[in-house]
Amino acid sequence: MYAMLKEIIILVLVGYVISRVLKFILPIFRITTAASSQMRKMQEQMQAQMQEAERQKNQNNQPTQKRTAQKEGDYIEYEEVRP
Repeated sequence: MYAMLKEIIILVLVGYVISRVLKFILPIFRITTAASSQMRKMQEQMQAQMQEAERQKNQNNQPTQKRTAQKEGDYIEYEEVRP
């Protein structure tokens, strides 16, 4: 009778200890999972922004076609001719 009562008390104590440990560990696991997913999301957004900025930079650096006026004669631009 005492052996059976002793086993029940041990099982209850073990169950209590396990429940307290799980109440401590599960929230920590959830927090770390949420934080890592949030970090991954922010890194993906930063990477997308960097790619967009690089794309804009490449578009701005492309040579634009400028029309050059044909110059006739001895015309010298931006210089004054003194007699």
